[in-house]
Amino acid sequence: MGPASDASISNPSSPDRDLVVVVDTGGTKTAAWLVDSQSPTDYRRLGEARTSAGNPLSVGFEKATQAIYDAINLARKSAGFADVRACRAVLSIAGAANREMTARFVSWCKTIPIADQIAIVSDVLPILAAGTPDCCGVALISGTGSSAFGRAADGTSKRCGGWGYLLGDEGSGYALGRGALQHTLRSLETGDTDHGFSAKVITELGVKTVTELTRTIYGGGDPRHAVAALSKIVCNAADEGDATANGLLDIAAAELADLAARTATAVGVADSGFPLAVAGGLLTNSCPLQERLRAELLKRNLQCGIQVVEEPLAGCVRLADKKFSGALVNWHACQ
Repeated sequence: MGPASDASISNPSSPDRDLVVVVDTGGTKTAAWLVDSQSPTDYRRLGEARTSAGNPLSVGFEKATQAIYDAINLARKSAGFADVRACRAVLSIAGAANREMTARFVSWCKTIPIADQIAIVSDVLPILAAGTPDCCGVALISGTGSSAFGRAADGTSKRCGGWGYLLGDEGSGYALGRGALQHTLRSLETGDTDHGFSAKVITELGVKTVTELTRTIYGGGDPRHAVAALSKIVCNAADEGDATANGLLDIAAAELADLAARTATAVGVADSGFPLAVAGGLLTNSCPLQERLRAELLKRNLQCGIQVVEEPLAGCVRLADKKFSGALVNWHACQ
């Protein structure tokens, strides 16, 4: 549903209106909606916008807040009332599992006219909200990075992974890209680069030697995303039957299955059937990786139905429901 042009939305204080701002920001983009929400499943999208990356751990706090602020303002503007303050705002931010980082964002939100109440949540919680009944089960993200979050019916919850590219991000786009580069560097060292998978990577990067390749990656402004972008080559080559690419996908699927299993065990749902909500650009756009993930989960005797979540903002809208206050979402007054 596109932005509304109905003039009646210009009065935000109308008793039949519940304006909610939701934001999802990560390593590649920041997306925002302004919705008129009567319930978590009955809402009207009034405005929407996308801006640049907003993960504070990779772009820094200042650039992250600017991306979020711009996305919110553009979403409100597209709805036809740029200066309206919403009732509530849910900001899903990669890196917000860190309490100190969350506190910084709360303080920042209190200085700008976003909403009467704001909540800062991690990037995995909206996936769980959008892809599981009653926000119980396991959420698994694989995009530029990877992480998981589990919650049992008794409220027990646990986040696993999400350690960043230096320490973790197993089964992510970054991990796939790094594997592709490592294979290509070995091929360059032995001179076996005239055909096959390595040739695709070399052509993509426009390099001919180990020195040129390493200089290209390390000398760029954002090496993490330069590496993760090569995951597309891996997925495309796997579709064409390339053995090296398929081997890298097999490794990614096993790593993601281990992450999901570890999370399910941590919250006590591994021995029973549980819903698994999956999201992130790598997982949602690669059916072969999803199929491999299912196979790896079965190897670990995990009985779970996979639900692909293509739009995390829908989960943010659900989390804005006051019934989740305290249990999953902590609200902060901004007036």
